[in-house]
Amino acid sequence: MSQGTIEERIKRGLSIVNACDSNRVTCRLLGGVAIAYLVRDVYVEAPMLSREPKDIDVAAHRRDSGKISRIFEGLGLKADARFNALHGAERLRFFDTQMNMRVDVFLDIFRESHVIELKDRLERFSPTLPPSDLLMTKFQIWEINEKDLKDIIAMLYKFELGDRDDMNTIDLNRIVELTSDDWGLYKTTTVNIERTMNYLNTIDLPGKVKDKVTNNLNKIREAMDKAPKSMKWKMRAAIGERVRWYETPEEA
Repeated sequence: MSQGTIEERIKRGLSIVNACDSNRVTCRLLGGVAIAYLVRDVYVEAPMLSREPKDIDVAAHRRDSGKISRIFEGLGLKADARFNALHGAERLRFFDTQMNMRVDVFLDIFRESHVIELKDRLERFSPTLPPSDLLMTKFQIWEINEKDLKDIIAMLYKFELGDRDDMNTIDLNRIVELTSDDWGLYKTTTVNIERTMNYLNTIDLPGKVKDKVTNNLNKIREAMDKAPKSMKWKMRAAIGERVRWYETPEEA
């Protein structure tokens, strides 16, 4: 895996965000490219956490979908017309022939294993989603894999937990807000905290990396557990695991 390739993909992602900014359209990176942009200095210290992002994912407002399509076509991106006709209310898909990769656009919401509302989050941080939302897009994956676990670890080593999102801090309040209102998201996040802990024990990382990440995982779990829960959360918790609480990629 070449760091150059990662840098090229980050550069392409940033060029998409900048082209939208130039046209007064809000567009923010998410997914592997966004995380690589924020934590790339961690890869120097812990190269085993580095990975090559497969696609470029961005978030934008639904109201801007027409403008997004025009801007992307101007950048040489080819629209997936069938996908966009079927899913265009929530998601658009393009193909970047220059980079030979897919570009997915999430409109106002992020829907995979769970739904995360992004409409009021896009203007809060740039050029990526706020770090707390980025972390939750990883914690919400029921069928989590090694690359996602690496992303979680890299973020929880790079960032402190605090009461705001900035280049050094993850807003713990946002994680608590999301998981205190949605039992399913809480359940999946709790399971993935445990999976991340288990994965940490299997990889060769510097002790200080493991210590900080373990400490942050424990802090997140403790804050989630202590927080008051919504009535919706309590009603869904009463049903528990008898009914599946996550979507599969095919359904999403």
